[in-house]
Amino acid sequence: MDKALIIFAKTPILGKVKTRLQPHVAPERGLEIYKSFVKEIVGRSITLRGVDKFLGCAPTKDDSFFKELMASCKLGSFNQKGENLGERIVNAFRDYFKKGYKKVVIIGTDSPTMPTDFIRKAFSELSKKDFVVGPCCDGGYYLVGARKVFPSVFHGIPWDSSEVLNKTLDKLYKCRISFALLPFWYDVDTIDGLRFLEKHLKFLGNKNDFSLTL
Repeated sequence: MDKALIIFAKTPILGKVKTRLQPHVAPERGLEIYKSFVKEIVGRSITLRGVDKFLGCAPTKDDSFFKELMASCKLGSFNQKGENLGERIVNAFRDYFKKGYKKVVIIGTDSPTMPTDFIRKAFSELSKKDFVVGPCCDGGYYLVGARKVFPSVFHGIPWDSSEVLNKTLDKLYKCRISFALLPFWYDVDTIDGLRFLEKHLKFLGNKNDFSLTL
């Protein structure tokens, strides 16, 4: 197998996940929502064939929720390493390329309705390009993939800002790295994002193939 899909996920600790939904959503409800997002992303990802899947956990994979998920979905796992998101992405790329993978794609858990076809397209694009980005409407990205390590691309990025995507693209152009852009999609970080998600799921109706419940 030469393709690895890594799902970055935070350990589901009360009051430590989906904090931007507060004060509109109680911490307990935020935790439930977060777990449903993780389950949805993992459940959809494991349908991909020809790809090894891993859960990259922060700060730790030693959690009962993760353990049950990994056992039922047959996922590999590891603890993320690094002081910020950029370092954790670079370390994950480096570690999995060292394991022999030729194409590595990393996704998060904030875009539970992201079509799995986007992941397939990401691996396909990596047959032609060195790098691939799945851009988010809020200025970040829901997916990043590469076929070798590019530490400079992730250095000095203002994480948790609306400049993440633009700054990353600036670095890709500056370093003359060939890259592909996937379709835009949306994250669910804020109460407005959660309200849109509810409307999106309602719109999908009977066409909805998600197990996601809010």
